[in-house]
Formats: sequence, C-alpha cells, structure tokens
Amino acid sequence: MMNYKEIEISDFKKIDDILKKYNIEDCDHCFSAIYIWSFRHRVEFSIYENTLFLRMKDENTYWYLSPVGEMTFKDAIKIILEQGKSDNLNVTIFAIDKAQKNEIEKYFGETVSIICDRDGADYIYKTEDLSFLQGKNYQKKRNHCSRFERENPEYTFNLITKENVERIKQFEIDWCNKNNSERKDDLISEQKGILSLLDNMDKMDVFGAFIENKNEIVAFTLACPINDRMVDIIVEKAYHDVNGAYAVINRDFAKNCLQNYEFINREDDLGYENLRKAKMSYYPYEIKEKYFAEYVVL
Repeated sequence: MMNYKEIEISDFKKIDDILKKYNIEDCDHCFSAIYIWSFRHRVEFSIYENTLFLRMKDENTYWYLSPVGEMTFKDAIKIILEQGKSDNLNVTIFAIDKAQKNEIEKYFGETVSIICDRDGADYIYKTEDLSFLQGKNYQKKRNHCSRFERENPEYTFNLITKENVERIKQFEIDWCNKNNSERKDDLISEQKGILSLLDNMDKMDVFGAFIENKNEIVAFTLACPINDRMVDIIVEKAYHDVNGAYAVINRDFAKNCLQNYEFINREDDLGYENLRKAKMSYYPYEIKEKYFAEYVVL
C-alpha cells in the first residue's frame, strides 16, 4: 500500500539516495529544487518498492514527477494512472525524457497524450565555458565582467558559511523587496524555500557563494550536485542595478567551486522571454528536452 507524506528536510537522504542511484540528469529530480517547490505547492511523496513517487495536487489534477526507482517505468506509470482513475482526478506527469516518452507512447498511447514542455527544458553548459568565457561567443560576457571589475575594484568572492549566512538571508529579503513584480506570489514562496535551504545547508549537499564590494553583498548563488559530473544551480540572484554582477557571480562560482563537475545545469526558463534570452546568451551545450504526459479521466 502506498502512503504519501509531505516532504521535509529530514527526508533528504532517503529521497536523494534514490535520485543519485538512478542518475536522472535534470533539475526536477533534485531534492533542493523539489523542496523549494514545497513552499508554493503541497508536495508529497511515497517510496514504494524502492521507487520514488512524488506529486502535487490542484483542484482536479495530480501532478506527478516522473517516477524513479527499481520498479519498471511501465509499472510505475500504470500505478499513477490507476490512482488518478480511482480518485477521479486527471493526471499530468512531468519531467519525462525522450526514452520515457517513447515508452509511454508504446504502452499507454491510446489513453495518454504527450506534449513537449519547451518552457521546462533544462539548459546545460560546459563548466569550462562558463568558467573562462573564451571565444567570440562570450565577448559580451567578458565585457560585462570587465565593467563590473572596473566599477568595483575592491570586490571579493566568498563562500557561504554559517558565519555569514544571515547576511545572505538578508540579501535575499532585500532582493525580493526590490523585485516586486507580477511574479510576487512566486517570489515570496521561492524566498521561503531559499531561506529554509540557507538555514539547513549542513543537512543537505547545498553549497554556495557570494560577491561583495566594500562590505555590500551584490550577488549570491546556491547549487547542489545532480551526480558526479553535473551540478544544478538552484539559485542565482544579483542586484540588477549593479552592472555585470550576474555575469561575475556566474563566472567566479564556476571557476572557483564547480571544477569537479563537467556540466552545469542552469535549469529552465519557465517560458519567460527575458530569462530565455539570458540563458541562450551563454550558448548552452544542450537544451535538454522534457515532456508532459496527460491523462484525462472520463
């Protein structure tokens, strides 16, 4: 019998062990990202036959993360669809890769629709590219970094530690206040998740850094490993009125903290035009395709 419970920090190891073992290289299958979602949605999970089932629920739909574990993908999807039918709720399964898409079409194609999730595609970069910004493609990024260095000649790059984490939390609060936009609800829920991550970095594999000039923090970032070769950038924030701050925290973090990883996953763009433009400007090595599978109860 499957028993679901809401996700908590204390669930990190049991969930992360499964995610690492089955090596799913996308930002959705990352505990820290999932944990941040939980401040916007009620996220619950069950581990059944050594397989992770994770879901959210709205008025008429279950939203399931693509299941991971020992169970065959076919059998796991069958359980998800049967649960939707039993509860009279539609089902959307997200973060499906191309191989899983093909399997769903093969076994459930008559009842399930597949939709390409371009807004949810992950942007994957080579760590070497983001660390050194070499070549013609990165001339503008180098210019942004040079401008920041000219205007902030005393800036320093620092790791986030328990001694300075309260300063990072205050920066996050100030940043959110300055960016009061049409995404206000999203930013507030995201902020709650970020503050909780910062409070619990020692209980997970989250690490981060910040840059400051004359004792004023202007940018910070948080990351966690997806596997031995890829790291996920969970958070990256900088003051927009500080020229080049985003470019510098991106470059310096990759150069100083991410050299043990071949690839950097900078997550998706959520369909926001400005965010997509920014991610494309770093010339991704791969835009990782993902899909939705939708099942409508009759």
